[in-house]
Amino acid sequence: MAKEADRLNRVVSELLELVKPTHLALQAVDLNTLINHSLQLVGQDANSREIQLRFTANDTLPEIQADPDRLTQVLLNLYLNAIQAIGQHGVISVTVSESGAGVKISVTDSGKGIAADQLEAIFTPYFTTKAEGTGLGLAVVHNIVEQHGGTIQVASQEGKGSTFTLWLPVNITRKDPQG
Repeated sequence: MAKEADRLNRVVSELLELVKPTHLALQAVDLNTLINHSLQLVGQDANSREIQLRFTANDTLPEIQADPDRLTQVLLNLYLNAIQAIGQHGVISVTVSESGAGVKISVTDSGKGIAADQLEAIFTPYFTTKAEGTGLGLAVVHNIVEQHGGTIQVASQEGKGSTFTLWLPVNITRKDPQG
């Protein structure tokens, strides 16, 4: 009963994240620090499944204007999906680099990959390939990235894993839903 209540709570929270306009609390963000912190948050879960977490920091990156809590949420959703896709014994690699007027963050896993016919739908609300998934996690990720004026893409091959690549501008020039 408690497990089902937790699941319902998660579904409602994700749904609210998806539909409510969000005011971003923008500040200067050092992505190396943010990524290191986000990886620490999933470290115990990854270690218990013998999944290695690898991060290649980039000391030449500029700080970006972003909401660190929202970006952490994006990364956690991507890591948790990767952990579930891997199951046991694998690798999650995170790289970051400058790209035009922004930065690129890539999260690559050695999981089972995503079927080609499902790639276009993975950011659609309620689309899931998991028996216990809500289908909202990647929709929330997509929404937060777009609120930051960025983009997200996925490349995947069944049996080989997936790479999610986020591009975020150094300075946000998008319209905030609440002002």
